[in-house]
Amino acid sequence: MGLGLVATTPAAWVEQVERDPLALLSDHAHCELKAAASGQALVGKNPDFPRLVDEVSAVVVEEMEHFQLVVAELRRRGGDLGLQLPNHYADRLHAASGQGRTSILLDRLLVAHLIEGRSLERFQLLAEHLADRDLAALYAGLVASEGRHRALFLSLARERFGDQADARLDQLAAAEARILADLPPAPTMHSGSPAG
Repeated sequence: MGLGLVATTPAAWVEQVERDPLALLSDHAHCELKAAASGQALVGKNPDFPRLVDEVSAVVVEEMEHFQLVVAELRRRGGDLGLQLPNHYADRLHAASGQGRTSILLDRLLVAHLIEGRSLERFQLLAEHLADRDLAALYAGLVASEGRHRALFLSLARERFGDQADARLDQLAAAEARILADLPPAPTMHSGSPAG
């Protein structure tokens, strides 16, 4: 299970991105905003968890820096941010976490871990396979921080919840794979995957 994910995205997903890179960049910018907002909510609701407060607040700052970076690239290419579209992937993943939940905090940390893991997987695909080497370089530059974010959320879950975190992660990772299989392919960060 690479990156804690049950399903893998085929390289054919990159071909969809290449047909509409502005759609990906706009979607990605909104994803960074949502990640920052989710991190702020985690900090605000868990003031009794000092490591979470300190390290997730740093992630929030980094997510906003990434937002600015992606918006700048979008504008450089003649695009604009546009309205935020529904994120069916994240919405369904949060809804799925309601089933069998024993802790809201545990599930929020693990859902964040899975979302960051899926983003990391797709950043790596973009860095490796995009013919547009400028855009590939942008995503290559984001890989390390995405990996740190992913690892942090799992580390926090294990620190607070021990072995329960890994058992619950198995359940949520299976749900994430089912959700992804049910979504249509699109040039967005968390779309379904094309066959191949």
